[in-house]
Amino acid sequence: MSGAGRPPGPAAGTQDQPCRGAVPELDGARSRAERRRTRRFFNRVAPAFHVIDRNLLPAYREVLATLGLDPALTVLDVATGTGTLALAFAERGHTVTGIDFAERLLAKARRRLPGADLRLMDLVELPRFPDRSFDVVTTAYLLHGLPPDLRRFTLCEAGRLARRHVLVFDYPGPGPWYVRIIEAIEGPHYPGFVARPFADLAAEAGLEVVLGGETSRHGGWWLCRPGSLSPPPLETSGPTGT
Repeated sequence: MSGAGRPPGPAAGTQDQPCRGAVPELDGARSRAERRRTRRFFNRVAPAFHVIDRNLLPAYREVLATLGLDPALTVLDVATGTGTLALAFAERGHTVTGIDFAERLLAKARRRLPGADLRLMDLVELPRFPDRSFDVVTTAYLLHGLPPDLRRFTLCEAGRLARRHVLVFDYPGPGPWYVRIIEAIEGPHYPGFVARPFADLAAEAGLEVVLGGETSRHGGWWLCRPGSLSPPPLETSGPTGT
């Protein structure tokens, strides 16, 4: 993630109480070193992402078809990677902005989505976007790899930026041995993420889970409402639960 300084905090009065003081300490040497290591890891594994994308794209398409979101809604895809989730939204007519800190992943995304606004950005730079900049803020398989303070910060920023919905894809619980090995290589934060229900993590960031379901035996999704918003109910035939 390309920015190294501490981000500005949310503007006064724009965030719900759960997110006040959620800006983590990101300018310390340890935090910078972890972000550099993570960026190197994802740039190195970028050539293998086609295998992951091949499995995830059908799942994303199915969930978006279930939700049936209005194609006029704008989307910010946080940690877009190779643009797989962004592509699923773009196929349905959404205008998509994507950010990522791994140059090689983003280069792949730009080849797949030449018309999208794809930016090389660090998560800590999210406060550069004004409040309620997008209708929908999404992230896929990002949160499990973040330390708890950066995870909460990211969810709080998603809630600040979203006018209507926050959509998250990630692991709903502990996976099989090969998933645990892969995630141990990526970093140390996966066990702590899967040890808690996602609805609890969302609530700590002022988000309310309104719908959820599974994408596979090991994957899940959650549609959240920013706490300060009360949009019209979403009509969907999809599964409910958290």
